This record gives sequence, structure tokens and C-alpha cells, in this order.
Amino acid sequence: TPQPVEPAEPAEPAKAERAERAEAVDTTAFTSLSASNLSDLTASPRLAALSGASTSSADEPTTKAAFEGLAESPIAEEERDRGSEPAAPGALSMPGVPDSDRAPEPALPVTAESQGGGCQEAKLPAQAPAPKRSKFHWQGQELEKIRPLSGQPLRVFCGVWNLHGKRAPADISAWVPKRPGHHIYAIGTCECERSAEMSWLWASKARWEQQVADHLGDDYIMAGSHNMSAIHVMVFIHRYLWRYCWDIKTGQVATGFANLLGNKGGTQVALRIGHTSFLFVNAHLAAHQKKMRERTQNLTRILADSPIRHAKVGDGVHDEYDRVFFMGDLNPRLDAKRDEVDEWLAAGNLSNCLERDQLLPLLRDNGDKAKGDHCPGMWPIFEEAPITFPPTYKFDAYTDFYDTSSKRRVPSWTDRILWKRDTCIWSVAYDSVRSLQSSDHRPVFGQFEVSTDLDEREGPPCPERTGLVSSVCCVQ
Repeated sequence: TPQPVEPAEPAEPAKAERAERAEAVDTTAFTSLSASNLSDLTASPRLAALSGASTSSADEPTTKAAFEGLAESPIAEEERDRGSEPAAPGALSMPGVPDSDRAPEPALPVTAESQGGGCQEAKLPAQAPAPKRSKFHWQGQELEKIRPLSGQPLRVFCGVWNLHGKRAPADISAWVPKRPGHHIYAIGTCECERSAEMSWLWASKARWEQQVADHLGDDYIMAGSHNMSAIHVMVFIHRYLWRYCWDIKTGQVATGFANLLGNKGGTQVALRIGHTSFLFVNAHLAAHQKKMRERTQNLTRILADSPIRHAKVGDGVHDEYDRVFFMGDLNPRLDAKRDEVDEWLAAGNLSNCLERDQLLPLLRDNGDKAKGDHCPGMWPIFEEAPITFPPTYKFDAYTDFYDTSSKRRVPSWTDRILWKRDTCIWSVAYDSVRSLQSSDHRPVFGQFEVSTDLDEREGPPCPERTGLVSSVCCVQ
């Protein structure tokens, strides 16, 4: 007896056909996006780059504190996404580092339970929390053209990094962004390329300066730079400011042994933009936990004995300039024990760590007379943005683990960016870059909006970019 035959189900399309249809849909959706749609995709910079469309217009107005949201750079996004899942115990996070260059995995404490199959696990070293913030993005990421007006806002970027005698990585975009653009970039480093000791023999930072110039591109020139041993500062300005920049000065103050050696001290670049004067100081102050009084003395000497002072009137060079930024490896430590700090960091409790920071009470000093290590000196002249990132020192190289050596140094915020108290300076971002791990310090950056007086201050016309540059003059 013939069996009943069930009706056959319609065959599924071939995989190749499905792939072609999906690709056609994706292509249609992508090509239908307009430039205005792409400007809203700040969370996906790769898509904007593929389309070739600009994410904003150079003619869009820039308003203070206007932004589309905090969007990480592509590199920071990749590092964050890559580290979103918990790593295996003792695993190292070393993106882009060849196996031959990686530091050995830190040894974990061995306990009787871990050797004998007990239920307790070995205690991991203290580790920095995953990043939560990123750089600030203005509404118009492209820079506005400068107008000769009083109260013209400028975007200022300040970055500091102690490189522990190593070269900076080839790609520094995670630290020094080109988008969003800034009118002024002030970059301060300590022990870049060579240690302080080796820098006494060869202190040149020409290669590092060229690397930053190449990174920023032809729209920027290095207005001034100064190097003292291993302490270096350089200031780049956008071509929109060339016609307004004048009276450039640089100097240095040593605070090392007998105030003669330049392993500690400060380097300075000063300039005027229209009627407004700027001073950028990068400093490397006395080290070690119990040397806060020496650090306060270093600050006073750097400001009071600056060679670029116009007159010996006032407390220091900061009195002679309108907008003053003081940054670098200022070396303040936490007055706490290592085990205490490890517990606070493991719990994500930065507030307890900040309560033990040596510098914050001095910045907030109300003028009461204090003695010893707690003497505020000139620190109250400056202020600092709220700290919301983990301590930036001291790490094992190429890891997120704090010092696992026998010294077990207490994690601290040694790398800071301060500015002279001023209602014309607005801080919009302050953070560290956890993805750059070649040094025992993490780089730190600050982004600011600064009001500048350009009223009736017209310089020479902005030069056209011809591709021809001088091999002698540093101002093209």
C-alpha cells in the first residue's frame, strides 16, 4: 500500500544568496546616510571615517560647555571593549606589545592552601579599575575660525606623562587627540626617551618634538619649547592663532641638588595671544612620600626665580601672566598604608584615597598658618579639576597592576594639572589614559576652554599652506 507523501517544505535559499542579500541591504542602508546623520554618530568614529564625510562643520558655533556626549576615541574604545570581560587570575593586558617586549607576569603570593589544593585562592595584586570616562567632545569638533573679539574662547589641551626613561609609543592619539581639535596643545614630559641620569649626557628632545609635530599635522606649529635635563615642555598653536601670537619666552629653574642639578625643577613657555598672556610650566618635583615640604619649596622657587619674569615685583612669575597652567610629575603621595589603599581600590572607593592625598588639602587651604609638611606655600594660588580616575603611579610595566616589587609603593596621583584660579578658565575634562602602559606612570590630560582678549589685535594675515617649510625657522 503506498504511503502518503508529506508535502515538502520550501527549500531555504543558499548561503551565498543570503549573504548577497544581506550585503545589499547593508550597502543600501549605509549609502543612504547623509553627512548630517553621520555627525550624530559620535559613538562610532569608524563609520564616520569610512563615509569620508566630516562629522561637523568648521563654521558651526562653539559654545562653552556645549557637547554631544562623552565619546571615547577609537583606540580607547577598543581597549575598553577588549577589557570588558574579567581576565583570568594574573593575566596581563598588553595590547599591541610584542611578546618579546612584554614584562614577565607578576608572581602571585603562594599560600599553603594554594599549594595543597585548599579552597582559598592566591591574593591578586592591586589593579587599576577599568576606565569610565573619556575625552570631552565639543558640539563642533572642527575648530572655529578666530575673530578679533574680546572674550574669544579657545580650546586648550594640557598633557603630562613621566615616561620612565622610555620613548613614547608611535601612536599617541589615545593621549593627544586630533579630534576634537584644540587651538593650543601644551605637552609636558619627564624622563622622555632617557632617564634623568642619561639625560645629563644627552638631553635632546628633537625626535620627540618632531613626533608630536607630525602627529598634529601641518595646521600646527611649535610656538616654543624648553628642555632641562629630562624635563621638557612644548606648546603648539593652531594656524588660526599665528597672527595673534607674540612675545614668546622660555626658561628653566633647577631645584635638584643645591638647586643646581636639573633632575628636578621646572621648564616654562610663555606667550601672548592678542592681549592675553599665557604661561605653561611643566615640573618634576621632589620624590618620596615624606617630602611634601620639599615639593612646596620647589614650587615656590620655580615661580619666584623664573628667568622670564619682567620685574622682581610680586610673589612670582605667575603674577605677570593672565592664564597660568602648572603641571607635571608633582609627586604628591597618599598618607596611607599599601594594604589600605589596595582594599579601597578593590572596592572602587576613590574617595577614601583622595582623603589621604597630600596635595588636595594644600590647594584648599583657607589661609590659616600651618607648619612643617602641611605649610601650603603657593599651592592655594592654583586649583584642580575633580579627580575621578585611579592613581597614576606606580605600575608594573605593561600591566594594570600596581607595584608588585619588594618596595610595594603606595599608589598615588603623582601626575597633576593645575591652573591659577581664574574665572576665565573652564575645565571640561580631566582624566588619565589607562591603555598606554609602557611606563610606570599613566599619562594624564586636561581639556579647557579659556577666554582670550583679541579685541583690535590684528596680526599679519594667516599664511596659506603651500607645503614648503623652512629647515631653519621654527615658525612657518
